[in-house]
Amino acid sequence: MEDDVTDQDATEYEEMTEEVEESDAVDDELNTDEDTDQESATIWSRFGDSDLPTLPKMGAVIRAAKAGTEAGLPPEFATALAHAAVDPSELRSLLRRPTRVNIAGGVIEAIDLDLYVPGLVPLPTNNRTMERRVYPAAGAEGHAGPLTGPRSPSGETTTLWIEGEDVSHVQDETERAREFILANNNLRESIAARGIAMPVNVVFFELRHRDGEPSMPLLGTADGSSRITNAHYVLGLTDPQTHYHFPTDRDDYRRFIGSISEADPDALRPAARRRLIRQRNALITPARVFLRFSPTRGGYDYARAVNAFVGMLHVDPPRPWSQTGKLEAMAEAVLDVLRSADVLDDPVHDYLAGLLTPEQAEDEGLPIERDEQAAFVLAALLREQHRDLVERGIRDVTAKKSVSPGRRTDVIAELALRPTRSIATTLDAKDAERQRAERMRAAYLRCARMTRYATAEWKVTGRSPEKLLKAALEELRADPASSHADPTRWVNRLELAAIAQYHLTAWGGLRREAMGNTGADKRGPQQILEAMLRDEQGLRLLAQAITDGRAGTQPRRVTENGAFQRGVRDEYGSWHEDPAGKPMPIEDEWLRYEAYATGTTLPRPVTPPNETPRMKATRLKSQIGQYIEQINLDVDELANVEEAQGGPLLDKEGWAKPNELLNHLMNVHSQISYWARVAERQMTRPNG
Repeated sequence: MEDDVTDQDATEYEEMTEEVEESDAVDDELNTDEDTDQESATIWSRFGDSDLPTLPKMGAVIRAAKAGTEAGLPPEFATALAHAAVDPSELRSLLRRPTRVNIAGGVIEAIDLDLYVPGLVPLPTNNRTMERRVYPAAGAEGHAGPLTGPRSPSGETTTLWIEGEDVSHVQDETERAREFILANNNLRESIAARGIAMPVNVVFFELRHRDGEPSMPLLGTADGSSRITNAHYVLGLTDPQTHYHFPTDRDDYRRFIGSISEADPDALRPAARRRLIRQRNALITPARVFLRFSPTRGGYDYARAVNAFVGMLHVDPPRPWSQTGKLEAMAEAVLDVLRSADVLDDPVHDYLAGLLTPEQAEDEGLPIERDEQAAFVLAALLREQHRDLVERGIRDVTAKKSVSPGRRTDVIAELALRPTRSIATTLDAKDAERQRAERMRAAYLRCARMTRYATAEWKVTGRSPEKLLKAALEELRADPASSHADPTRWVNRLELAAIAQYHLTAWGGLRREAMGNTGADKRGPQQILEAMLRDEQGLRLLAQAITDGRAGTQPRRVTENGAFQRGVRDEYGSWHEDPAGKPMPIEDEWLRYEAYATGTTLPRPVTPPNETPRMKATRLKSQIGQYIEQINLDVDELANVEEAQGGPLLDKEGWAKPNELLNHLMNVHSQISYWARVAERQMTRPNG
C-alpha cells in the first residue's frame, strides 16, 4: 500500500535530519584526536563492532537492476541503483511499493533504503556553494563558469541532467564545491565517529559534456551533499574516482567496498584498526531515492520541483545557507518561473543568470558594462507586472506563505550583483576591488528598494553618462516640482539612478541607514537616491558618479552647474570647501546632512500628551515594528561580515551562548502570535 506524505511531513522529516547532523557537528568541537581514537563501543555509531552487511553477489545486483527496468526506470538508473544498494533484494521489494511524496508542482515516488556512499556523488551544482561561484558574466580569465543545471524534460520523468564543457570543467567545479563544503561545513569527524545518522535525498542524473564525451549516469544527493562530501573525505575518495572511474569500472568499485566491509578490525594494528573503523562508519548511508516525478501543476518540471524541495530545507531554518546563498537560490527559482512563463527567452534568461560571457552578451546586443549589467536586471525584474511570478519563484524555495516587498527586491538586487560578486571571488582578500564589491552589497540592496523602479517601464539604453544626463535634465525641467503622476516622466532619471547607484554604493557615497537608537539620519539609501532625482545637482552628481566610477576613481562632487566642488581635508579626515583645493568626493554623510538634509533631527519617538489607550497601542506597535526591522537589518549585516581570509566571520566563529537573547525573541514571537490569532478570531466573528 502506498503512503501519502505531505510537504509538511517531508519538511519536518528533513528538519529532524539536519538537527541531528547539526548536533553532531557541535559535538565535533569537543572532540580531540584521542576522542576519535577511542574504542567504537564508547561512541555511538551505526554498526559499532558488529559485522557490516556483506558485499552483495553480482547475481543479486543483476536481478535488482532488472527489477528497476521493469519498474520503468531507465537501464542506467536501474544499474546505478542496484550497484549502490546494500541489500539488492530489499531494493526489489521496495520498487514494487514506492512512497508518494507531495512536493511543489507534483508528486515524487520514492523509496528508503541503505546505499553505499562510494556509489553516490554530491550534486555538483549544490546551492550551498552559490555565493562562491564564478559566472561567465564576470569575464574572469581561466573560469569556465558553473555547470548548467540541474535541468529536466517536461512531464513525467525519472532523470535530471547537468552539463559541463568537458571532463576538466566538471572536475574543476566539483573540486571547487568540495573545498568549499569541507572548509565551511566540516562534518568529517562526526561521520567518522558515528556515521551518517539520517537519510540523504538521492536523485538520478546524467552528467553531460558539450565536447561530445559520453554522459555519465550518476546517483547524486539533492540534499545531503555536505554529508556525502565529508564521508568521501573519510573514505579517501576524490572526484575522478566517484564521478568517472567507479561508474565505468564496477569491479574496482566492488573491490573498494569489499576492502572495508570484509576486513576484520581485530586483525589489524591499532592505527590501521582506527582507520578502518572510521571508514566502516562512513561506508553506508540511509537514503531516500527519488524514482519518478509526475507533475500536477502547469509550469513545473522535475528540476524545478527538486530545487523547491531543497530550498524548503535550507532557505529557512533549521540549517540555512548563508544570506547570499539563500537569495541566490531564490533568484534561480525566480528565473525558472519567468522562463517557464515565457517572460524570458533563452538568451535573456542566461544573461540575467550571469551565464553569458561579455563577448556573448555583446553578440546578443546586451549591456556589458558592469553597472549597466546590474541595472538591466533591475529594469527587467522589478516591474510591477512581474511581481506575482517573482513571488511565486521565491515561495517555491521557502516556507513562507507571502513575500515581503523587501525580500522580493533583495532577491533581484542580489542577482544584479552576481557578475560583480563572481569577479570579486577571484581576487585577493585585500584587493581594493574585492573589498568594494563586498562592502557595497547591503547599500545596493537597499537602493533597489526605491519604489519608482517598479512603477515605470524604464530600460537600459546604453547611452553615455553625458547623453543620459541631458535627457534626465530635460525630464526634470519639464516638471520641476516632480509632481507629475505620469511614470513615463521618470524613465531617464531612473536609468541614470540605477547605473549610478552601482558606483555610489561601491565607493561609499551611499551607505546603509544608521544603526542604533540615536538621533542619526535613519533614511535608507533609496530615500537619498530618490531625493537626488528631484533637482539638477542630484542628477549631475549621479552622472559624475558613473563617469568617475567607470574610470576606477571615487565619484566627485559637482554643483548644479556641473563644476567640481573643491576643498581640503583636515587632520580629522573631514572635507572643507576651498576653491583652490581638490575636487571633493561624494560621501554618504555629505549627502545626508548637507546636500539632502531633512532639516529636522530624528529623535526617538516620545509619548504625545493626552494619549488614549488606542493611540498608545498604535504607537507601541509601530515602534516594535521599527525595532524588529532594525534587528533584521543588523542580522543581515552581521551575516555578511567577512574575515580577512574570506568567508563569513560568524559562520566560522558563531555566536556563543545567545540563550537569554533567544529567550527574549521567543517570548516576543509567542506574544505577537497570540495577538495575531486574537485578531483573526475577531475578523471571523459574525456581525451582530
